[in-house]
Amino acid sequence: MEVFTVPARLRGLTLVELIATLAVALILLGVGIPGWASLTQSNAITAARNQMQSTLMHARLRAVQLNRHVTVCPSTDQSTCTSDHTAWSKGYITFIDADANRRRGKGETLIRVSQAARSGIQIHSSSGRKSIRFGSDGNAWGSNLTLRFCSPHNARYNRTILLYGTGRSRLARTMSNGSAATCEG
Repeated sequence: MEVFTVPARLRGLTLVELIATLAVALILLGVGIPGWASLTQSNAITAARNQMQSTLMHARLRAVQLNRHVTVCPSTDQSTCTSDHTAWSKGYITFIDADANRRRGKGETLIRVSQAARSGIQIHSSSGRKSIRFGSDGNAWGSNLTLRFCSPHNARYNRTILLYGTGRSRLARTMSNGSAATCEG
């Protein structure tokens, strides 16, 4: 009678090897998942802030190119402005502001529509500046504006865009006075 032996390279895992492999995999997942969640939250804040920065730069450029006022404002319906300085996370629009009133009226050309922020990110502006109007010289006269991008999970990911009256902006991790960026109030 001939005995057939299975070569070592064709054998399966033993129960002990399988349990050890699963234990290592679970430990790696336990360490990796929280890190992945914080990475995705940080990336979502960065993406929202970069989209807004791009919109501001585009609006300023269009104002100078067209020699017209161009306004960026929060919008909940992607067509008209809302006066809520905490509504930027619901979307915002850019339009040629022919009458320079910071509200989109009939006949005012819509240039860009930005959709709502993802992942529950809050975007707030300074309470006194509910919209941003760039003049034909590229300036955004009025008081300086701070746009705050806040994480719903961890305040250490909060970021800001500081917009000056000259129309120039800069990205920052803090408010203009150096304090931590928050979306309260």
